[in-house]
Amino acid sequence: MKKFLLVLLMVGLIVCLLVGCNTTTPTEGEGEGEGEEEVARVVLVELFNTDGCGTCAVVEPMLEEIAVDPAYDRDKLVFVEEAGWGAYSTPETSDRYKWYLPNVSDRVTPNILINGLNKRYHGDAGVTKAVLMSQIDTQSNLEAKIKITATRNTDATSSVISGNVTNISASDLSNLVVTLMTYKSRGQEGFNYSVTNIVTEQIGSLTSSGTYTFSFTVDEPYWVGNGIHGAVLVQETATSKKEVLQVLYVE
Repeated sequence: MKKFLLVLLMVGLIVCLLVGCNTTTPTEGEGEGEGEEEVARVVLVELFNTDGCGTCAVVEPMLEEIAVDPAYDRDKLVFVEEAGWGAYSTPETSDRYKWYLPNVSDRVTPNILINGLNKRYHGDAGVTKAVLMSQIDTQSNLEAKIKITATRNTDATSSVISGNVTNISASDLSNLVVTLMTYKSRGQEGFNYSVTNIVTEQIGSLTSSGTYTFSFTVDEPYWVGNGIHGAVLVQETATSKKEVLQVLYVE
């Protein structure tokens, strides 16, 4: 029996010498990238409205219906409402409206902005739920250039939202800002996602694979009890589109 096993071993060695002993190697792409997180492009929809705006009352329900649709959860869409003036407006929401649309004649409400000025709907002409969903889908399919991570720590007087912005594209990015928006329901129709605070930090340039660390402190404690929500977004500032490259919902 031992002699038989010895013969088999010698035969095996001879075969290896003649044809080579190769182990199986993965094909191109096989085993590569395993465990890497795929980053999806999340869409920011901003509705600039005012209290008592009759046309706003036409488009607001469409957007709010989309915002609660399971197919458009916060991994795909973050929706906020910003009062341009009047009730519930803040200096920050008013300034943001002026920044987007410097010409006062363009700031008649409602204005729906999708990923900044990538797509804008002014008034309600031609605006339907299907049209809005189609455009959100289009924007969602754009390449994700930015990854955002964030955590929230809250005490009795304030909340600190901190995290990182990473450039996951192959190109350097410039003229970037990172912004925190907080929002809540005002208990009134049309203001279920009403922005309460906007704070911004300048990033500037971000090289490919580069990371920027941010930290925001807002005087809004007890988010759950007070119905506060947050969104961190990264936006380009030097282009006409003022494109929102990514947004992350913060619980």
